[in-house]
Amino acid sequence: MHLVFVYILAALLFLFLLITLGFKPRFISRMNGVILVFVAVVGLGAYGYGYYSLYGGSFRTVMRTLFSCFCMFLGRNEIGAISSVPLLGTDGMQIVIYAAHLLALYCLASAVLTSVGANLLRTLHLALIRWGDLSVVYGSDSNAVDMAEKLNKMHTTVVIDSAGKMEFADRVAHMGSLLLSDDGSRTPSASLMKKLGIRRGKRHYSFYCLDADPDKNIRFAAQLLKVLESRGVSKDQTSLTVLARDTAGEGLMAVSGEKGHYGFGAVLAVDRSELVARMLVRSIPPYSLMRFDGKGRAEEDFEAVIIGFGNTGQAILKQLVMNGQFAGSRFRATVVSLDPEGKAGNFFFRYPGLKEEYDISFVDMSARSTVFYQFLEKRMDSLNLVVVCTGTGKDNTELTEELTAFLSDFPRYIPVVQCSTQGIVTLDPVTGLPKSQSLYDPSVLNAEQMDAMAKVLNHQYHLDEGRTVDEDWASCDYFSRMSCRASADYMDAFLRASGTNREEVRANGWSPSPEVLEMLGQAEHLRWCAFHYSMGYRAMSEEEFAERAALYREQTAKGETPIRIGKDTEHRLHACLVGWDELPALSDREAEVTGVRKDYRKMDIDNVLMIPDLLKEASHD
Repeated sequence: MHLVFVYILAALLFLFLLITLGFKPRFISRMNGVILVFVAVVGLGAYGYGYYSLYGGSFRTVMRTLFSCFCMFLGRNEIGAISSVPLLGTDGMQIVIYAAHLLALYCLASAVLTSVGANLLRTLHLALIRWGDLSVVYGSDSNAVDMAEKLNKMHTTVVIDSAGKMEFADRVAHMGSLLLSDDGSRTPSASLMKKLGIRRGKRHYSFYCLDADPDKNIRFAAQLLKVLESRGVSKDQTSLTVLARDTAGEGLMAVSGEKGHYGFGAVLAVDRSELVARMLVRSIPPYSLMRFDGKGRAEEDFEAVIIGFGNTGQAILKQLVMNGQFAGSRFRATVVSLDPEGKAGNFFFRYPGLKEEYDISFVDMSARSTVFYQFLEKRMDSLNLVVVCTGTGKDNTELTEELTAFLSDFPRYIPVVQCSTQGIVTLDPVTGLPKSQSLYDPSVLNAEQMDAMAKVLNHQYHLDEGRTVDEDWASCDYFSRMSCRASADYMDAFLRASGTNREEVRANGWSPSPEVLEMLGQAEHLRWCAFHYSMGYRAMSEEEFAERAALYREQTAKGETPIRIGKDTEHRLHACLVGWDELPALSDREAEVTGVRKDYRKMDIDNVLMIPDLLKEASHD
């Protein structure tokens, strides 16, 4: 072989080995495993055979063989000692033995570079995360890493592996983030805060507790809160998003107006089923599937089919009830599931008003049966929406595809939405291509963004108290937060019903006629009632109202602070859960006891008239 070719071949092989050192750690680890087997076979075979030929079957042969094999990984070769053995002195065997030596050195270099490189990269990351805003994601599955990857594109992100398995180490390293998996990092402590550079100042820290186990998330967040307080970190520097079993406990971790109470500056406690249902009505709001006369009145009823009635199906039903109320329209929902009544017992025990007040029917059948498709065909003229939430990904996907194809044959467009605790998916009826919105997205799991309009709405009720939007929200109880969220999610329905939209209102203002306001007031009352029924309230009977009126008179006579007659929070009763036409009579009956007449119709209309101010305030926020 010519010298030039020797140089070229050697250079190419050297370059190839250098390039492979830059491959992903998982690939390097697998390749090193194969190399180690090859080196062991060649080393033990060649040196064992060579020393046996020279020294016979002695213990010296064994020890010399082992010594020479270990020397292969240290850059020292013993090839000269066995070259005199006829079989091992051939060119072919010499190439194989030298190749084994070279690959042994490659394994050593790979291990050293991986260790040194990882330590250097870790040190560099720890130095860099001390500057600028920081997101910390606590979790151990692909969902948490998905969220971290999206956050990392906006600002520095650290992943705390809640399980300590290092399963996603390669992916986290590839996206340029830092993974902490040691025992000390899985429990918030002063040393962890110091390591991450979390301290009082101007930096903002966003924490995301996204483990699949809600209890682990709550424990981590609670301990984190204690450590942050001990470090003197300001509430304004922090926000928390936590996956929980329900959202009722979010107020315990949020800062409040109570003196001496420390909390996160913003908190979004997420029940995944509830949030996916909220994503559905935001992505495909019921009003967008309806026709209106432009004067606030709907020209058709709203009807939905929900396939599956687990936690997600139940949350979706509540959201559709709350957002499917319009003046001049009736709400209807059909739940399709095997043994649906058996799954609905707890649901209707907690929310009796939903069963009593709305047209909700249950059909015990398979969504793949002929009977079901016959049912769909009969509802084509009135159906607005089909939601698939069976609880299994495979069934969800297949049913969505089948139903989209079936419904595309009819002239009326009826969206089919696949919902799970991962997010929502729809299929384009023409191309069949999926359009998905993941729950694990910064635009969704964001304590500041998700509740932005709800916070502004709550602030409008407290304008005369001289506090900021965030201060008012911090003082807001759980029920009031849920109420503001429900009202904010419905707001665009008023604009659509009256023939306008946000942009037009911002640009030209909004002065609906008395006739339109009457219709929108009715819609607001229907929405308000649906929200209360979805929170477990039921209508207060005349006897219950009379009992509370008597208690009110008794407390007033004693100089005590009287109860609110029309609302019994403890037993979840409300006198305003009546029709629009009955509200004036209720106002009169209450005024007979209190001496003050509350115009409940006007209160509903006033809520509608707040919309221009809400949009103005939101644009400045």
